[in-house]
Amino acid sequence: MAKRRILRIDSDDDKKILKAHCRPVKLPDRNIKQLVADMFETMREANGVGLAAPQIGLPIQLCIVEVPAEIEEQEDGTEVEVAPAEPYVLINPRIVKASGDEVLRDEGCLSLPGWYGQVPRHSWVTVEFQELNGKLRRLRRADGLLGWAIQHEIDHLQGVLFTERIRDLSTLRDTANEPEETLAA
Repeated sequence: MAKRRILRIDSDDDKKILKAHCRPVKLPDRNIKQLVADMFETMREANGVGLAAPQIGLPIQLCIVEVPAEIEEQEDGTEVEVAPAEPYVLINPRIVKASGDEVLRDEGCLSLPGWYGQVPRHSWVTVEFQELNGKLRRLRRADGLLGWAIQHEIDHLQGVLFTERIRDLSTLRDTANEPEETLAA
């Protein structure tokens, strides 16, 4: 595996790549498994929940999402994993259905580390995508963090940045100097 450089929204050269529409992935592709492994390593090292191929400079319709493991603290102070991390690989994904309502939530992006703003997203989405083996799958009514991250990553594949979804730009802020408990929201 190899860690890749994550392109940045605040770099003019990087932004040109991030704003491009991505081309579909043609499967089978003998290099895709290694690319996916590299993307997971890159995303995890950056403490992210999702990563799209254009964020590492590849204009293809591929993104990954990983819902973190659920950890509970026991009375004795030990921590126990009650639900494992859930990794998803979405090739050529498209949202085929979405809730009629929107939810506002603080959202950030690995391409603009430390910056967060209030972004409206559908409360759930149904997405069709291909797996690594080319099989077509449908993930129905993905909600919560998973649904949110899928919407964010699919935006990347269409050249849309989270900062463009913010309706009130006064909510965009650099959290580098904020206390950690305010970021948990």
